[in-house]
Amino acid sequence: MTSLLAANYQHLVELPAAQSLCKLAGLPMLAPYWPALVALAGLCQLLRLSSNALSSLVFGAKFDSLTARQKYDWGIRVVSQIHAITVVLLAIPIFFKQELLNDKLYGFDNYASWVYAIKPSLQYYGASFIMFEVSTIFLNNSWWMDKLGMTGSRLQLYNAIALLSTYFVVRLVFGPYMSYRLFEDLKAHGTNTSVAVYYFYRIANHSIILLSYYWFYLMVSAVRKRFAPSKGVKEEKTE
Repeated sequence: MTSLLAANYQHLVELPAAQSLCKLAGLPMLAPYWPALVALAGLCQLLRLSSNALSSLVFGAKFDSLTARQKYDWGIRVVSQIHAITVVLLAIPIFFKQELLNDKLYGFDNYASWVYAIKPSLQYYGASFIMFEVSTIFLNNSWWMDKLGMTGSRLQLYNAIALLSTYFVVRLVFGPYMSYRLFEDLKAHGTNTSVAVYYFYRIANHSIILLSYYWFYLMVSAVRKRFAPSKGVKEEKTE
């Protein structure tokens, strides 16, 4: 069965039309992977559509009352949630792969290459940035709670605490530290990368870090506004 699937996959890869389209799009390296890409895109679409049907059964009128756009976003977030949980769980073992610990820049591990499906370089550090998806899980939870009429609830408060905590740890502490270690390793080992490319990625990386701090500020402000007691409540308690 496995050999049959492999043979069919290879047949799809070698289709002249597929090879030509990839070259025409300026993506010749995509040719060996286009069947997997199409299959995964189809799977994501199937998950989105089936999640809407299932959500209608589970949440009833609360889901059915959403607008068409909100239902579409709902399905997108289901796909996002499944992806975030999956890649985080798959990325964790990469930190303990001895081959990657020995060489964090060019070390190769079959498992890591399967998780990333990209060129075998920076596999150790790649896992570090995948961990950013931890906070996405709680961000999606908050969005769903809003749509289900749970805004300001105790459960949403607990979720907000988890969101801010994970975001702070993975994006504002762990992320910048691993970025620092990455560029220090690149500088120590030396690479064939041009100076322009090196600084392009370094500036882009630092820009994302600065934006993460700004987004965290916005998130804290939003949580404070959402859960701060109103003036009317304060006055009533005082009386």
